[in-house]
Amino acid sequence: MTNTSNYSENWEIVIGLEVHVQLSSKTKMFTASEWNYGDSPNTKICPITLGYPGTLPTINDSAVRKGILIGLSLNCDINNLTKFARKHYFYPDLPKGYQITQSDSPLCENGYINLDSNKKVRIERAHLEEDAGKTIHTLEGTALIDYNRCGAPLLEIVSAPDMSSSEEALNYLKSLKEIIISTKGSDCDMEKGNLRVDLNISVNKRGDQELGTRREVKNVNSFRNIEKAINYEFEAQCTLLESGHLIKQETLLWDDNNGVTKSIRSKEDAHDYRYFPEPDLPPLEISNELVEEIRMMVPELPSEIRMRLNKDYGISVEQIDFLVGNRELMDYYERVSSDNPENAKKYYNWISIEIVKYLKDKKSQLSEFPISPKEFKKLIDLEINNKISHSQAKDIYKKMLETGKLPDMDFSVTEDLGEIEEFIELVLNKHKDEYDRLLAGETKLINFFMGQIMRESKGKYNPSSITDYLNKKFNN
Repeated sequence: MTNTSNYSENWEIVIGLEVHVQLSSKTKMFTASEWNYGDSPNTKICPITLGYPGTLPTINDSAVRKGILIGLSLNCDINNLTKFARKHYFYPDLPKGYQITQSDSPLCENGYINLDSNKKVRIERAHLEEDAGKTIHTLEGTALIDYNRCGAPLLEIVSAPDMSSSEEALNYLKSLKEIIISTKGSDCDMEKGNLRVDLNISVNKRGDQELGTRREVKNVNSFRNIEKAINYEFEAQCTLLESGHLIKQETLLWDDNNGVTKSIRSKEDAHDYRYFPEPDLPPLEISNELVEEIRMMVPELPSEIRMRLNKDYGISVEQIDFLVGNRELMDYYERVSSDNPENAKKYYNWISIEIVKYLKDKKSQLSEFPISPKEFKKLIDLEINNKISHSQAKDIYKKMLETGKLPDMDFSVTEDLGEIEEFIELVLNKHKDEYDRLLAGETKLINFFMGQIMRESKGKYNPSSITDYLNKKFNN
């Protein structure tokens, strides 16, 4: 939601985002230790993870390649020579007392994302680094440390301060998330901490060229809270400025229970972190040949997918958004629809309702869905071609969930109208009470008889012919 505050007439907000993306490599950034979300605490650690003296880091080739792929997808330049540095600060979940990151020579620079609103958001840099561990605060007031995540590979993507509303910030984040997921560089699951966002927010007089003092809101964990934190900070900073106070540069956390930001420390500058070159890692040279090799792997990006889906299938913006956000379902949908795009909306309805319901009920992945796109299409085409009714199609679908295949049945349809009408009259007279009520004007019983006729005929007659006859007989 765009900020509609009373302060908006005189003040404007300036937003830059730092997005930490956990890369989907099997091992950590500087050690061969494997780790996964949900592992038992402190079972995926090693001497390098814990910072034991004498241990030496090695660079994860897979993480570098994924970082380059994401950078190219974000229109970034890839530096041929990139360096690592030590960033010093103390947290209990940072066992070395420093984080290996990239300071003045990042992997990627000078990128951008074009939003749907035709707004261009510049990306200043995207650099590789290692993650910290996780601190777990107990109800008893103690703190427990899980070092499994410590050393996991991160790509930190830093935007320019180009956004001027919470709406623009959310659009940028959604676009960024879609692009990264399309590269398979990360699943960007915020619940698992695979995408974490720091907000840099300042306020200045409308029209002023000089930016105000920024405040940083750390590790906001959902899009909803990002929107709320931005709008709260705009109000809070405007209130301070209009009452004659200065904005202090500081680091904040979002308190969702109370709907406010809370200060945790004065903001550090670069010199506070005592950066210096990582002595155990030489500069990383990246050849133009490697960059071009990875450039060939850049997938079809979300903006291109949207244009193609709209052109090829004519489905709505909302339907396209759903498919772009569910890439496996999108692939399944296209395998079903590609040969008959004129029926694409019918295929979409079946997939978005029936398959999604099945996956939700079973808590399973699409790879576990028992019906292939080819068999699924056969079923829906029977309904489209009036070989079976929708209710019959659903009954057959339930059987296919057990077998994976369309049952071996005779789906031929009789078009002899005289025979159809004679059979309908027989069924009507078999249910005299309901027939009398229908003759008396209770037209909702048409659906009852439709079901009875289809069931007793075992799909022999065209559903549309039956519907036409019943409507003409009882709706005139």
